Amino acid sequence: MNFMKSSYFTRFRGVSLLVLLSLFAFSSPDILECLQACQDKLNLNYAPELDRVQVKKVDFQLTKEGFFRYRRTLANGRQEYFAFNLSQLEDVDYLGTTQSGFLVLHTRPESVIVQTFRDSRGNIDSMANEVRLPLKGMQAEDLTQLHTCFMQVRDKLNFRN
Repeated sequence: MNFMKSSYFTRFRGVSLLVLLSLFAFSSPDILECLQACQDKLNLNYAPELDRVQVKKVDFQLTKEGFFRYRRTLANGRQEYFAFNLSQLEDVDYLGTTQSGFLVLHTRPESVIVQTFRDSRGNIDSMANEVRLPLKGMQAEDLTQLHTCFMQVRDKLNFRN
């Protein structure tokens, strides 16, 4: 009986310590600054003219919990919302030149939540395996910064789990 009690409290204390560490994982200034810099870069370099539809407004959010959120409002009022946790990120590619191209965020199968609002066919919810972002003016250093930040956040999130 004492063995069970000791084992339970040892595990509980270990889990508590892990929970406390995970709460502080994204309070480190370097990761928070990294997420903010990536969010700013995506908002600044987004190229609506490269998109296959006419985009009126976009918004990117990278949260301290590791969520990537991308909302775009089209000229006809339709909204598209893409979201996934960076722990599900598998790879980052860029297809294009320094003038323009597409940043492709590959995730585990069906990890991207896609929601469509104000669509003529009604509101639609689906899942996807990647998010494609049209960007302009991306230098090699910019792409390296995005890739490094996304992978560091992914690795920290996966370490916590």
